[in-house]
Formats: sequence, structure tokens, C-alpha cells
Amino acid sequence: MRQALQFWGAVLLLHASLPCGAEGFAFEVDPPRFRVTIPGIPQIRMEVHPKNASQPQLRFLGAAEPYTVAVFTPTAAEGMTPLECAGAIARTLAARPGTPPASQVLKARLNDNTFVALYAVPLSVGVQLNAHIMSAAGGRHCVEVHATKISIDEEDLNIWVTEIEKASIEPN
Repeated sequence: MRQALQFWGAVLLLHASLPCGAEGFAFEVDPPRFRVTIPGIPQIRMEVHPKNASQPQLRFLGAAEPYTVAVFTPTAAEGMTPLECAGAIARTLAARPGTPPASQVLKARLNDNTFVALYAVPLSVGVQLNAHIMSAAGGRHCVEVHATKISIDEEDLNIWVTEIEKASIEPN
């Protein structure tokens, strides 16, 4: 029975990671139930985060050059709204390595459920474009999807912003 559950879990994970045509990146999580879509990023195969066993809020991780996507679901106070979760997550960004000062982070509301914080980090050659797409799910979790793109052209930041503004996190 356990092997059958593991098999079907793997099948569902693989299915959620398969390309979805012109939609771009799409990934469903359960539990808590939500779907993230980022039309400006190609579909990336997602795996269970390597630190999930010791840090269960670190859920999934995927990479396909020049992109990476990580999905986090930290526990939240009962009933926290997407806006409250976005605010809580955004306040933690300044303490994270490599994040620029708050004055260099663009924050925006994408829709009723989805918020974003965008910034670029200079590299020795090029930049790392970052998007923290944030929401809430399941009544007890915040959601953070951290997407990155490595670029050799700082002008890609404008394109990145245009692509990310179409992202969404929706309850499923």
C-alpha cells in the first residue's frame, strides 16, 4: 500500500511538472491547495526541496538555465490574508543574503491574491533577476514563490517586470 501511495505521489508530482503549452510555468501544490502560474517563465520540472525533511516549509525546487523556482509555504496565523502574508514575507527580505536595500525593491499587488517583490542583484558577469511572488493558502499558510533568472543584460529587468506582472497564485 505504501509503495502504491509513493508511486501515485510521484505520478502526480510529474504531472504537475509537465509542460503546459503557451501558459508558461504552472504548478499545483496540495496541501495547502493552490496553483501558481508565471507566464513569462518556461515550464520547469519541480522536485521536493532537498531540505524539506528538516524544514517542511521548503516545499519544491526546480531549475532550468537561466531560471530557478522555489516554492515555500511557511505556517501563518489562522486566517492571515494574502496581503498580510505578503507583508510578513516582504519584511523578511532585507535580512536575506544578497537582497538589496528596501529602496531598491519594487513591490506591487498583481491581483486580489497575489503580491510581488522584484529586484536585481549584480553578479560578476550580468545580473540575477529576482521575483518573490506571495500570497496565502489553506487558512494557515503563507505562500512564497521565489523565481530567478540569470541575465547578462541589466536591461532585461524591464522585460522581467513585464513577465512577472502576469503571475498569479490562486486557491485550488
